[in-house]
Amino acid sequence: MMARRRSPRSTSPARRILLRGIAIAVLVAVALYGYSYYRGSQLRDSCTGNGGEWNAEREQCTFRLALPEQTPSDATP
Repeated sequence: MMARRRSPRSTSPARRILLRGIAIAVLVAVALYGYSYYRGSQLRDSCTGNGGEWNAEREQCTFRLALPEQTPSDATP
């Protein structure tokens, strides 16, 4: 008896649907991860570009107020 060869087109419809679903899920996951990374880098760049400091632990921007230097007063007792 000769072994039957399967042609590439003879895969079952259920398998094709499953593979397409997995491919779409992977593409959606990559797109969401990419958007999250892009958005985070935009926030960090905007923060540091406007004079702030990026706090990686809190994932927020902090600005320090520039206080004028205090001059010693000429108070005589």
